[in-house]
Amino acid sequence: MASAPPGVHAMIEHLIATPQDRALIRTSPDSLFERFGVPAQVWPVLREGGRDDLAALNIQGNLVIKWLIWSGRPTVAMFPISYYFDRR
Repeated sequence: MASAPPGVHAMIEHLIATPQDRALIRTSPDSLFERFGVPAQVWPVLREGGRDDLAALNIQGNLVIKWLIWSGRPTVAMFPISYYFDRR
């Protein structure tokens, strides 16, 4: 199995242990990426990608969910509430 890009797991594990640094995800993500040596080509996916995009990078599932929550992005696909009612 392929591994996640260098530095990604270490970065997220650091954020688990150091909650005060989590704000950097929204305010200064590049500083985090640089600090942990995350390759520049995956920065756009980390900044804007969804769950499937992050999983495609072979990031461990639990870490994907944490990253999305701290980034303020949804962890599951959203759909209009009418979708539920229209199917009943």
